[in-house]
Amino acid sequence: MKNKDFAKKLKEYRQELSIKRGQKVGQEQLAKELKVSKSIIGDIERGARYPSKSILTKLAKHSGKSLDFWMDGLEKYQAPNTVDLVLDRLIELNVITDINNINDEIWDTIKKAVMLEIERKLNV
Repeated sequence: MKNKDFAKKLKEYRQELSIKRGQKVGQEQLAKELKVSKSIIGDIERGARYPSKSILTKLAKHSGKSLDFWMDGLEKYQAPNTVDLVLDRLIELNVITDINNINDEIWDTIKKAVMLEIERKLNV
């Protein structure tokens, strides 16, 4: 499944929720219900990234649809890179809530994730 295919599936799910509830369910509402940031939902819906396993699990639980439904068509799961996973987790835990509140300890964590990703890409 390509990012755009998953993006379409997620948008259709939000539309389905809107119809069931009789009110629009936007990215912000779905993100709140899944306990993730709105930017994560937006990135997924734009096809800019794949959902993490954690988000796939949350979607399956929230929707009552199987993981197979959400992953249908995936030949090989393409997980987000290390940096994406670290940033997602820091945002989910409200460690990062604003671009201006990132302290040195957080930057060190992000730097380590970047270094791991560089090593992975260089096959070190």
